[in-house]
Order: sequence, then C-alpha cells, then structure tokens
Amino acid sequence: MLAAAEAMVPADHLARRVRKLMEGVDLSQVEAQYSALGRRGYAPRQLLCLWVYASLSGLHHATKLARALVTDTALRLLSGGHAISRPVLNRFRMSQAALFQKVLEQTVKCALKHGWVDAQDLAVDSVRLRAHADPGQVRILQQSQERLKELARVDTATLSELERHQHQQKVTRHTQAVQLCTQAQAASVVLTSPAAALMQFPGDVYLPGHRLTVTASGTQSRMVVGVLLNAAANDTGLLEQALAQARHMLHTVGLPWVVRLQAAADAGYWSRQDLAFAAAHTGWLDVLINEKEPSSKLGKNYFRRDAFELRSVEQVLCPANKPMLGPSYDKAKAAHVYKGDDCEHCPLHASCTPSKQRQLVVNWDYEKHQRAMRERMSQEGAQARYHRRMATVEPVFSYLEDSMGFRRVSSRKPSTVTAEILLKLVAYNISRLFACSSLWCVGLLLRPTGCSLGRSPAFILILILINPASQK
Repeated sequence: MLAAAEAMVPADHLARRVRKLMEGVDLSQVEAQYSALGRRGYAPRQLLCLWVYASLSGLHHATKLARALVTDTALRLLSGGHAISRPVLNRFRMSQAALFQKVLEQTVKCALKHGWVDAQDLAVDSVRLRAHADPGQVRILQQSQERLKELARVDTATLSELERHQHQQKVTRHTQAVQLCTQAQAASVVLTSPAAALMQFPGDVYLPGHRLTVTASGTQSRMVVGVLLNAAANDTGLLEQALAQARHMLHTVGLPWVVRLQAAADAGYWSRQDLAFAAAHTGWLDVLINEKEPSSKLGKNYFRRDAFELRSVEQVLCPANKPMLGPSYDKAKAAHVYKGDDCEHCPLHASCTPSKQRQLVVNWDYEKHQRAMRERMSQEGAQARYHRRMATVEPVFSYLEDSMGFRRVSSRKPSTVTAEILLKLVAYNISRLFACSSLWCVGLLLRPTGCSLGRSPAFILILILINPASQK
C-alpha cells in the first residue's frame, strides 16, 4: 500500500510538503517512549504528520481520520502505508500537548531564522471556540444565588413528601453550583468541561465555549508566536498573560530579552488592568490599545462620562459646570465617589440621571493610564501601526474557522482541550511557513503586439521571481 501511495501522490502534493517539513522536527523526547518490541508500534512522526495534514484538510475527528485512511492515498503515504485505528489516533492527539507546544516553538524558530517574525509588529486578539458540552450542564453563579433565595422563602412544612424531596434536590444542585463557581472564581462553570464557561457567541447566543487568545507577528507572515487558552468571558485583563507568553516563546526560540516588543490590541483590552500593565512595562513593551467609545451606564439618553470634567481628586465638575460633592472613598471599588450638588433643581437633571442625585465613580490611576495611552496613540505613526493589527491577527482566526473548519473543540478535559487547540495552531503555522517560502511574485514583461521594446514606451513590467528559500 505504501508503494502505491508513493507512486500515486504527486511530487508537489501538500502531504509530501508536510512530511518533508516534519523531517526536521525534533521528536527525540517522544520517540524515547516508544519501543522496538512492539509497544506503541506507530512512529510518532507519522502520527504527527497525519494530524497536521488532516487539520489542514478539515479533518478534526479521529473517527473521520481513521475512516479516510482506508481510501485516501495521501494519508496512507503519511502513515507509512498503515490503516491506523481511531483509538490510536485519539490517544496520540489527547496526550501530546507538550509535543505540540514544542513543535509550535520550532515553527516560530524556523520563521525567526528566515526573518518572517517581526517583534516590532505584534497583534493580540481572541476568538471563542465552541466547547464539547451540553448547554444544560452550565451552572451560572448569579442565577443559582437568586434561586437559592427563592427556595429559602418556601415553607417546606406545607409541601408533600415528594415536593420536599424535589425542593431539597434543587437546593443541593444550586448550592453545589455556587460552591463550584466560587472555587473556580468564575461567573459560570460547565460540569462536563472544566476548561469551558458560558460565553456569548455571534447572534447573541450563549453557549459553553473556550477563549483562545493569540499573539501574531507581521502582516505578511502572520505567524502565531503566543497562545493563551482559558474560559474568560471577555478580553479584560488578559493582555499581560498573552504578551508575557509571546515574549517567553520568542526568547525560547532565540530572540534576546533586550529586544523591545511592539504590539497592538483592540478596545476589548481598554481596561484598568491592561492599561496599568502597558504603563508599567514600557521598558520591554510598547503597546497600542484602541480606546473604548465613551458610554453611560445609565443609558444612551443620559450624559456620558466624558461630559464630566476631572480636574483633580478634590475637584470634579458636572455637565452643568458645578463642583460635585465629595469625594468619598469606596474600598471595594478602589475608587473615589462623587455626587451631584442639588441635582433635583438643575436644568440638566433630565439629561443627567433618572434618580435624585447623579453619582460618579472615578479610579484616578485608571484615568492616568487612559490619558497616557491617548497620548501614545496620538503620536506620529501610532495610528498607522495600530491599523495593521487587523491584517496581522484576524486572518489567523479566519483561517482556523473558515479554511480549516475548526469551530468546535471535540475534547473535554483541560489537558486534552489544550492539546487539540495547540495542534491546530501548529498546522496553521506550518501553512504560513509554506506560504512564506513559496514564490512571492511572477515576473512577466508585456508589450503591445507589433511594437518593439526599443521604440515603444508602452510596456508593463511585473516583478519579481524570487524564492527566499533558494537565496541561502
């Protein structure tokens, strides 16, 4: 079967390119676990090649891959002629998170060596992936707390024996939900998938999901250089972890610590934690964060926050240009609280607040970091570099979801979820290595029919025929 596959698969086929690239990947640590006596009889390099090629081809389940191995000659070429079973394929994918992380680092190392990684052109963003979980297995902290209050008001003495039993079951279920959410320090938990949480997906649909935060490099190469996987509901507070991981990977593959990184992030990272991180680490990082559009928590019909003038801690002016009362200090929010003076008789009251008195909460450190970021974004070249963010990191997600068809994770345990997603990013980076090392342009000289080049200026010169890999 292997001889037939070797003869039938074209020389320029993607499977051959994957196999050739994988020949240079160091798998010594994994191969040491294998034995010549028959234990784990399939070579890890073959299994890795299979899964990478399958991922690029849109095969993400071991069952479908095992079925395709029966008839697909390209897959048989990568498997060494073997029809590998579903359990073997599944076990390899689920147990090799460390290997996939190492291979991902090696792809970044290869890209850095050829100049396809630009540490001054990084971008951070995230995507939500569907979790392998039933929405009925989601437990939400706020809902369970409210339900427990309702159940506590029930007079169990008036219930029948069956109703008391059902009541106690409800109390137990919601108490456990509160305990699980408290232990995980999360607003929701998924009983069948500990690495997932309830998330809002496009179309205003709430489903169990995972958040994949990616740091990518360069608008041309778009190599993934940092990966962060968690169950966060949004991007708030994730910038430090994402860029710290990217910096560690770049250092691991050979970039010196002294190199100052430049990164860009969208308005989802315009938070107190992320702006404080950006301000505190300017020695090794220059990050651009787009500002959130000012809004009012009271609603669109009331004055937004930017209508108030924050002169100092002691003086804040309301939209009527009157000093607000206070401040008092709220320890829970770590912020100063200001209140309107005689709001009921103010001509702007109807546009300011639906209550008797307008209240404003100000974290002055946050305000300072916001001003600093606004000043950085107003500097020359900042906006142009920020706008490259979309062309750097967004194509990573479109390739994963559209080209590879990977929108839902098939694993449930945290370690296997991590392994599955790392495998997809390995496949993505390998596709970028292929793209970066291919022919960039085609050279062609055109001129009008019947005219010589020397007599007519009417010609088009299309440059250039270059293969970067051949210039070594």
